[in-house]
Amino acid sequence: MYSLTTRQKRALETRDKLLKTSLNLFNKYGYEHVSVEQITKACHVSKGTFYTHFPSKYDVILEKFKELDSFYSTVEKSIDRSLPATEKILLLYKEQMLYLTNIVGKDLLRTVYTAAMTNQVEKEHYLISPHRKIFQILNTYIEEGIELGEFRQDLQATHMQKIIQRCMRANVYDWLIHNEDFDLVTEMAHFTAVVLNGMTMEASSSSYEVN
Repeated sequence: MYSLTTRQKRALETRDKLLKTSLNLFNKYGYEHVSVEQITKACHVSKGTFYTHFPSKYDVILEKFKELDSFYSTVEKSIDRSLPATEKILLLYKEQMLYLTNIVGKDLLRTVYTAAMTNQVEKEHYLISPHRKIFQILNTYIEEGIELGEFRQDLQATHMQKIIQRCMRANVYDWLIHNEDFDLVTEMAHFTAVVLNGMTMEASSSSYEVN
């Protein structure tokens, strides 16, 4: 069995320390107010060491969110394939909201949303990247729903995906600015169910054309 060398173990420990320290500083002072120099000083390493592990501050946040995509792959496998597309989407979002509430937490998500709205993130933000696993899963469910006649035919799959994505971001943002009385899982389920209902064939007879 392959085992890590002492040097490799130290490198992983340093990377983990940089990751945790960066996130703690972002939470305490705000993403835009923390420099790479502050992070490296807190970890007692050089800037070169930081850039060996992370190309930028933004990549520290990306690393945490990539853990989410591994989680989504697990959730996808647990969802009954015979369920209607709308139910699959609701189950996927339910598991996502539980994970964000219980594992990720408000502090990190505030940091992510703040970073998304600053000029320090020049490239396409990971939150809206079409390559994210959760959006690929959503695409699959939407296409299944269209093929099986569950969804309206006057809506394009890409447009539907954008609308459903906004359900997630809108509810998460609302959760971040509310006190503890906002139940993210429950609110997400209600909001998304209403939106999905408007996309079904049953709603098409009374709908207006969406451009």
